[in-house]
Amino acid sequence: MSNKEESKDALWKLQEGTWTMFIAEVVGTGILIFVGCMASIGSMSTVLPPPLQMSIAFGMTVNLIIMMLGHVSGAHLNPAVTIGAVIVGLKSIPTGTLYIVAQFIGATLGYGALKIVTPPELFHDGNPNSTVGLCVTVVHPGISIVQAILIEVLCTSFILCAACATWDPRCSHTTDSTAIRFGFSVVAISLAAAPYTGCSMNPARTFGPAFWNSDWTNQWVYWFGPTVGAMLGTYTYQVLFLEKPRVEKTYGSSTVDMKLMKEMESIKFSELEIVDGNQT
Repeated sequence: MSNKEESKDALWKLQEGTWTMFIAEVVGTGILIFVGCMASIGSMSTVLPPPLQMSIAFGMTVNLIIMMLGHVSGAHLNPAVTIGAVIVGLKSIPTGTLYIVAQFIGATLGYGALKIVTPPELFHDGNPNSTVGLCVTVVHPGISIVQAILIEVLCTSFILCAACATWDPRCSHTTDSTAIRFGFSVVAISLAAAPYTGCSMNPARTFGPAFWNSDWTNQWVYWFGPTVGAMLGTYTYQVLFLEKPRVEKTYGSSTVDMKLMKEMESIKFSELEIVDGNQT
């Protein structure tokens, strides 16, 4: 079987350790929603926290989870990131599907846990007369649905470009700083875009609070936008920035660099200098 056929076959197989990774994604996404949305409560009063507090909380929680579970599942925590991982070949389709299921389960459980430990009167953004539930992503009334979709598409594509850079072999020596770099990326984008749409960039993050508050207003925006953004960001990085492999042809299970082979064939043995290893 050729490498191409093996790769195609692997695309539809469940990867080894998938169920361990499934649990890691449930736990990780649960922590993300529990801690991130907890920051939306503020000081346990009717005074809403500043946007900076919520953005930093979500970004640094991502940092924490990557340190905890990055080596287990990659700590995707987001269906959009998983879609990107499937596109670049890091995850098979069955494994990626289970990742996404795990993320929705985790988001639902995380918000449910937050409801258990939080006074009910604080679950309406500090205003008991508000119809907007705590941590529910909403489109600002001053922008159109098309604008909201574009914001979610673009912001998610930025995150996916960052993820693709992390997966790029050229960044393999910088993995120690992945958590902090990715966390601050989330902080930066959230600070800029949160006033517009809540800056979800993550269908699971939007689903958890919406489920518990029975608020499905414009829910499709937060599914469609990040999904398109995931594909846009991933393919953009692959086309523009990913280093092209030097390998030209593949024979069986052996990968041959044809350019190097041609260079070697052009060298005459009579021209080679024999080096005596005993010389000093």
